[in-house]
Order: sequence, then structure tokens, then C-alpha cells
Amino acid sequence: MTDKVQAYIDLLGKAGGKTGDVRDRINKVLDTLESSLAARGRPWGTDEIGDQFANGANGYQATSVNLVKGGRNMSGTFDNFSDAQLKAAKDLRDTDFNSGRAYGRSGR
Repeated sequence: MTDKVQAYIDLLGKAGGKTGDVRDRINKVLDTLESSLAARGRPWGTDEIGDQFANGANGYQATSVNLVKGGRNMSGTFDNFSDAQLKAAKDLRDTDFNSGRAYGRSGR
């Protein structure tokens, strides 16, 4: 049996910040991708080959929408992780402080 529980609260908070940075970078990549593609327009043409390339369940348009949606979902997941890490660090810090006060010492 262990004598104590150890938590690296500051490192957990830093990890939450870095996880938020990952979220921000994913969003930046997706924003750049979307704006670059929008600026290029529809380069596949209006002939039959262009129509086959662009349309349908496996066409470029549907695939690109799914790609961006998947990227946004990934970003949302990193956002949730970041929020949870930052909240856990805050909760641990608050618990430590309140426990210290209960025993007559301040943890802050």
C-alpha cells in the first residue's frame, strides 16, 4: 500500500494548454485548406469526366465535406480533452488548498 498520492498539477495544466494548442493547429490547417480550395473554385469542369469526379457518394465534393467534418470532429475532441485537463488541474489545486485550510495551512 502506498503512503501518499502524488499529482503533478502544474504539468497537468501545461498539458491542457498544449492540448489546446493541438486543437488550434488543427483548426488552422482546416481553415487554410477550406479557404485555399474555395479560392481555386471548381477545376474539374462540366463534362462527363468532371461530373464523375465531383459528384456521387464517393465524389470529390462529398469526400471533401467528410474530410473537413472529420477534422472538425478531431478538433472538438482535442478541445474536450483540453477542457478536462484544465478543469482537473483546477479541481486538484482547489482540493489541495481546501484540505490545507482544513488543517490550518494554506497550499497557495
